[in-house]
Amino acid sequence: MPDATNADTNWSLWTALAAALGASACCTIPLAMVSLGIGGAWISGLTALAPYRWIFVTIAVGALAYAGYNEWRLSRRPDCDCETVFSSSTRRALLGIGALAVLALIASPWLLGGSPSAATQQAQAAIKGSQKGGPSGALEAPASFRQVALEVEGMTCAACPETVKTALEDVDGVYSVRATYKPPEAVVRFDPTRASVEDLTEATANVGFPSSKSSS
Repeated sequence: MPDATNADTNWSLWTALAAALGASACCTIPLAMVSLGIGGAWISGLTALAPYRWIFVTIAVGALAYAGYNEWRLSRRPDCDCETVFSSSTRRALLGIGALAVLALIASPWLLGGSPSAATQQAQAAIKGSQKGGPSGALEAPASFRQVALEVEGMTCAACPETVKTALEDVDGVYSVRATYKPPEAVVRFDPTRASVEDLTEATANVGFPSSKSSS
């Protein structure tokens, strides 16, 4: 078996980080871009990576495991006066930080998405509140405002509704948004004199989530 080297640990850790970024590209990165006001149809290219997320996760976990194994092999070698880029303690600290970064990126869709069940309850409350004419957890919209439910395509994780919600909130005339992963929909209150359903569906499509007015 070849001897373990610092280079082995370095390349495997960088591979894990790159794969973890790929795993988060379909969900976390679009949310970050939209939150910063950066949008466009190009984001749909990132959300299209969702079906391949498991491949990136597998590569990231495998590379991270190899980096840990390689570091374990290095720790079993006798001390020497060899010249290395990092000391063993520094190398292990970097490995630990890198491991946390990889795991955080992999788990970010769930960390950023919050509780799907809570979001669903809020959306249902918004609908019922509107139907009954009572409060729905937010300030009552003026009577001229309209409410519409959109069926959203392409949502694959708990972070996706946050991206959809942020994109819809950026539309001029939108009063409030409740987006859920299960069911995949968004309930939007908006001023029909300033925005249309077409504006709303265009906003979700621009961030990679085509939508249409719900038939129910």
